[in-house]
Amino acid sequence: MTKGPTRRPRRRPRFALALSGAAVLLGLAVTHTTAVSGAEVDNSTPTLQVRAIDNRDGQLKVDYMYRGTTDASSPQLTVNGKAANADTVSLAEAGLPASGVVVLDTSSAVSNATVQLAKADLVTLGPGNGPFAQLGLVTTGDGARIVAQPTTVPSALTANFASIVPKGVSSLWDAVVMASDLVAESGETQRNIILVVGSTDAGSAASYSETLTALRNAGASLHVIAIKGSGADGAALRELVGSLGGSFQVGQDREFDTLYGNVVELGANQYRATIDNVATFDGELASLALKVGNEEVAASYRPAVLSIGAEAVKPAPAVSGEIDEVFISTWVKYLIVAFVALAAGGAAFALISLMTKRRDGLNHALRHYDETYGVNGFDDDEQQSAKSALLQNVVEGVGGLAQDRGFLVRVEALLERADLPLRAAEALTFYLGGAIVSVIVTFVMTGSWMFAIGVVLLALILPGFVVDFLAKRRKKKFSNLLPDMLQLLAGTLRAGYSIGQGFEAVSGEIDEPMGKELRRAVTEARLGKPLDEALESVAIRMDSEDFGWAVMAIRIQREVGGNLAELLMTVSDTMVQRMRLRRDVASLTAEGRMSAIILGLLPPGLGFAMYFMNPEYISKLFSGTGLILLVASVFMMLIGFVWMKKTITIEV
Repeated sequence: MTKGPTRRPRRRPRFALALSGAAVLLGLAVTHTTAVSGAEVDNSTPTLQVRAIDNRDGQLKVDYMYRGTTDASSPQLTVNGKAANADTVSLAEAGLPASGVVVLDTSSAVSNATVQLAKADLVTLGPGNGPFAQLGLVTTGDGARIVAQPTTVPSALTANFASIVPKGVSSLWDAVVMASDLVAESGETQRNIILVVGSTDAGSAASYSETLTALRNAGASLHVIAIKGSGADGAALRELVGSLGGSFQVGQDREFDTLYGNVVELGANQYRATIDNVATFDGELASLALKVGNEEVAASYRPAVLSIGAEAVKPAPAVSGEIDEVFISTWVKYLIVAFVALAAGGAAFALISLMTKRRDGLNHALRHYDETYGVNGFDDDEQQSAKSALLQNVVEGVGGLAQDRGFLVRVEALLERADLPLRAAEALTFYLGGAIVSVIVTFVMTGSWMFAIGVVLLALILPGFVVDFLAKRRKKKFSNLLPDMLQLLAGTLRAGYSIGQGFEAVSGEIDEPMGKELRRAVTEARLGKPLDEALESVAIRMDSEDFGWAVMAIRIQREVGGNLAELLMTVSDTMVQRMRLRRDVASLTAEGRMSAIILGLLPPGLGFAMYFMNPEYISKLFSGTGLILLVASVFMMLIGFVWMKKTITIEV
């Protein structure tokens, strides 16, 4: 009985020793696990990054963060391609202590264990432990809430930790805006926001853009710690870090000591390089290169300006040589838009030409005698350029609307006079569609409503001018060939041909467009239409008074008799004399016409040139009194242009 009690005290120390040894081994295992888990942290933060550039007071101050192993106090600086000597100190030595606000995701989407681990390890960042002289805390769950104002007292930071539990949805953006306001009030400090996030925003009144603006106004760096496997919006957060500068890490909740440690490292390794007597430069931006060890970053800054954040100090676009300067100028962009529009128009015309069948068949020649000819502005379905049902419905609607207003006939006559292979309704549809596409493409590429309005006006006016120009050019060729045609016709009549045979022979010898129109008249005569009516249709279609007089002479001769050959020669000589008189008048009025063109194009041309060179100066005309003066000037310019045109126009 006495042996038992005497042995038990001997076993207890052995058991305690074994237990303590197991505890030590377990501690080592935990330590080893923590070290291994630290390797799982996804830290995509750049090793070297420029935080701010200050070119005020005649100096150049470059603030940068470095998390490498090389000594960061001796950087190599290059300003505008020239090496510069700089005095480098830490930001703390420069009188800028670090301040920060932690934004902790406490929404119900984050587990309670994660929240407790996150807030427990915050002491590694706080005053007395980490690089931050003062630290505050904002939570996101169930509405953004300030848990602790930025403070230098550790106990003030942890006083309300017990009330932090996951609840509600995340108001992430509201919390970040609130944190931005807090760090903005911290005075001249290194401003940082540490964002611990495990879910997406679901309850904020502030938007992403408002959050970005608040961060930029605060001049804060953003350090994001995203919980691995959570629903955090990594793309948006990475974009914020890329715009502001800072760090982005992804890890698990058991790795908070490593994650916070990386933020501590960045906060403690911030430096300022100061260059005295920086040389002045020409241009808006100066280039800067910073090198520490093997790491090198490029940046840029504006003269006499404090630039804070990665977006503000991003490198200027490289421009080398006059060719690059030309290609980044504004007027070249507008010229490219014009060429794109021209190419689109050419592609549309080519597509229409491929879709349009040839018109030299018998069905085309007999189309005028079909009962359905001209219905809804079409000959028949086989001759339409619009093949799809949807496009045909659109064309039919546009054609019906234009026909109700009497516009379709005029458009069809103009297209036929210009010899364009399009139906009137189809031409109107493509015309309106092209104008709509032009204004959309122009606005998307330039973002300017003023320029888009100018392009749509050009798209509405230019096709009409082009068709009218083609029609007038074809009419001029037709009129110039008319005397030769009449002489050839007189020769065939003297050789014994009938009037119908004479026109058929001449149509094969004369050049276009006279030959084509005469062949059409001969074909109509063969199909039963009187020859004089077929020829009169040519005069109406070509809008030629001279050809109308020749047809009238032929009609009178057939009614009263006489030598038709001599009559045609007389008409030909008269037309030749009238053509000479027209040329004399054109020569005498050339100076007036050129003056009218120059004076008409000079005001808008000068206005566009001034708009491209100095938009702010010319933009005064587009509002208030300037707009009234602009409208009045355009009105008076149109009156003067019409007056000059009437003065130099002489009918022969």
